[in-house]
Amino acid sequence: MIELNYFTKDKPYNSLHEYYIKEYGKKVAKISLNCGFTCPNRDGKKGYGGCTYCSKELSGDFAGDKNKPLKEQFDDIKKIMENKWPDTLYMPYFQAGSNTYAPVDYLKKIFEESLTFDENIVGISIATRGDCINKKIADYLGELNKKTHVQVELGLQSANE
Repeated sequence: MIELNYFTKDKPYNSLHEYYIKEYGKKVAKISLNCGFTCPNRDGKKGYGGCTYCSKELSGDFAGDKNKPLKEQFDDIKKIMENKWPDTLYMPYFQAGSNTYAPVDYLKKIFEESLTFDENIVGISIATRGDCINKKIADYLGELNKKTHVQVELGLQSANE
């Protein structure tokens, strides 16, 4: 018999939504942004054409318009979220592409800028690949995590070597 804790209620797992409710006292909505990142399987560094499961938009089909500034993308999507969930906290979500596949100075600029977009931002979510995080980037994300909640989503390209 599985003993359920506070987070799971009637589910045999811990949901991120329930974690956020416990941590922040209300819903946290991720605002999907698109910086126009690519990945090593698209730019030829490791392959061409991308992974089988990655869409044409690099899995950022619901992210903002990469041709718009990040703040404008955030505001556009926030308006949609507010209609669905009026009393919500937010997390900029760097979704499309491998969002650590850039020099660390550029990542610092965009990640820290995104945290200033709204007073109801509680952290940042970053989708990337494990092979797109080097020591310098990992150290930076560790430092950023001392200032705000940092969530890193790692895409797994294969279960085999």
